[in-house]
Amino acid sequence: MKEINRVRAVSLSIIAASLSAAFAPAFAEDDTITRLIRPESSVSLGLGYLTEDAARFGQYSGMPDLGLYAIADINLVRREDESGRWLLLNGRNLGLDNRSLRFEHGVQGSWKYFLEYDQTPRFSQYDVRTGVQGLGHDTLDVFGPASRARDVRFKTSREAFSAGGQYVLAPGWSVQVKAKQDTKEGRRLFGVYPGNLNVAFLGEPIDHTMQQLDVVLAYAGKDLQLSAGYYGSFFENGNSSIRLTDIANPSRIALPPDNHAHQFYLTGGYSFTPTTRANFKLARSFAYQQDAFVVRADPGNRDLDGKVETTLAQIGLSARPLSALTIVADWRHENRDDQTTARRYFSTTESRTFSGVNETRDFEVNTGKLEARYMLPAGFKVTAGLDYDEKKRDVYAARLVTTRKRTEETAYRVELSRSLSATLNGSLAFIQSERSGSHLVKETATGAAATYFAVPYHLADRDREKVRARLDWAPTETLTFQLTADAFDDDFKDGGYGVDKGRGTFWSLDGAYAFSADWSTHAWASREYARQVNAARSSADWQANLKSLTEAFGVGLRGAVGEKWKLGGDLSYSHNLSGYGLSGSPVTAGIADVKYTVTALELFAEYALKKDVTLRFDAVHNQWSTNDWAWARAFYVDGTVVSQDETQETTFVGASMRYKWR
Repeated sequence: MKEINRVRAVSLSIIAASLSAAFAPAFAEDDTITRLIRPESSVSLGLGYLTEDAARFGQYSGMPDLGLYAIADINLVRREDESGRWLLLNGRNLGLDNRSLRFEHGVQGSWKYFLEYDQTPRFSQYDVRTGVQGLGHDTLDVFGPASRARDVRFKTSREAFSAGGQYVLAPGWSVQVKAKQDTKEGRRLFGVYPGNLNVAFLGEPIDHTMQQLDVVLAYAGKDLQLSAGYYGSFFENGNSSIRLTDIANPSRIALPPDNHAHQFYLTGGYSFTPTTRANFKLARSFAYQQDAFVVRADPGNRDLDGKVETTLAQIGLSARPLSALTIVADWRHENRDDQTTARRYFSTTESRTFSGVNETRDFEVNTGKLEARYMLPAGFKVTAGLDYDEKKRDVYAARLVTTRKRTEETAYRVELSRSLSATLNGSLAFIQSERSGSHLVKETATGAAATYFAVPYHLADRDREKVRARLDWAPTETLTFQLTADAFDDDFKDGGYGVDKGRGTFWSLDGAYAFSADWSTHAWASREYARQVNAARSSADWQANLKSLTEAFGVGLRGAVGEKWKLGGDLSYSHNLSGYGLSGSPVTAGIADVKYTVTALELFAEYALKKDVTLRFDAVHNQWSTNDWAWARAFYVDGTVVSQDETQETTFVGASMRYKWR
């Protein structure tokens, strides 16, 4: 067992002393009326202990290892009633690696600004023992002696700094500005390098910087609202490639390239009458990728010279022409114009599947929606809708996969709902959709004997039927239930080599019951199942019977004992199964179904030590299990071993003190 980690705590004594001085007036006010009308501030300090190492439990929480951790939260608010000035400071998880801190200052209805910091870790769930040298850097030595193997932890850390503000220029007019810099550092599992039909383990060095800028000029009038803005994103990768030094022909593997994008937009809405309103959006985007290649491409191309321009236009209308009738209509058009220069990058012999020239990807999407809701006698309401989706794409002469230039999908839906009684509401909906399009352009044969006809499922003709039911029941003031259920059936009609049938169901049940004014309970359960069958052309082909199953339930209890104690707890369970069902003569080895199971028990107790001082005690027990074989099954010729604890179980206990004031 590892030694207990050094306590990771934030020194709050100096901070608390400074804040006490800044917020001194709030501490002094202690009468009943002030407590009701002034916002609440609080400071919480404590310690927590994790009983076992648990990579899954601490993957994003900042608590992956056995040991002692600090607990610190701050929520400070000051408001001056006379001037409308606000001052806020909010900090969360200040003693952990997933901390955040936000400061905001402003005058209500006039101006405000904020500063914000967020940190998010990600610990890999895998244990890696490897002899690869240079992990975390852009130069790797992958085929060293086995004697240098050691345990390596893969982790990334993300830090985000944000600043922004809002200023009211004139009645109805305001300007908002937000800037953010997001940096991510560390190392993560990357992939493998092929060599003599074996693979060598690789790790990716992470040194990413993302900068974002958002500027909005807004107008809000009685009937008209407008927002004109600019959004820009700028991505830089400190490592352009991974260089492998100890192979026969040293090579470089490219990493995500630098890029930047810019969008200019105008959105708005106008109320023609109290019952008729229109909204719209116009946007123009420009994305560029001009980072230099790690190796100059034949016959001398230095970079992609990538440029994509996107135009977006949307308009919507909602109206109630009659007291019993409501109509909603919406249309959206998006056109992506890929202006990347088409050049030859590789010298190739004549091929029916590859020419050596990059392919641009123009794309056009048109979507529409028309819906009408009408109130019928006896409390019934009927809703009818029409949804339309059209996609157009490029088609090239050299193809590895069957494609089509245009797909079109139309969905019809009707829903009937009614208040069945004063305590019972229900609805039933039926949805039918049909997808078709232009003729299928088959893949280019790779050889004289190749006759494959693979149709991607999102391009294949498909008929879908779906039923949806909703039920809300409140038999008493203290007992409520909500039931949701869906079922769908898909028929893919490509008639070729690909997905054939699909079906699925989903249901969820939620309920709550109040035993008394002090005690209540809640519970929920859900199940989602989906299946997809991939057809075989003949008995000599493989076949897949894919399925996905998720089951979950939970129950919770809240209550109070006397005037001092508040108690509560939650128990939850979830199970996920991904099945493959491969069969056929080409399948030489089965692929095991992948399962994930998580069970969690959370308990808490709060004790009011004084009017403004509360002690809180928490206990969390987490059990996680899987048989995921994705990384562990591979054989790495360099001797690397990737594994994970298939069952991880840990308990967190913590105690904290919270002081609040107004």
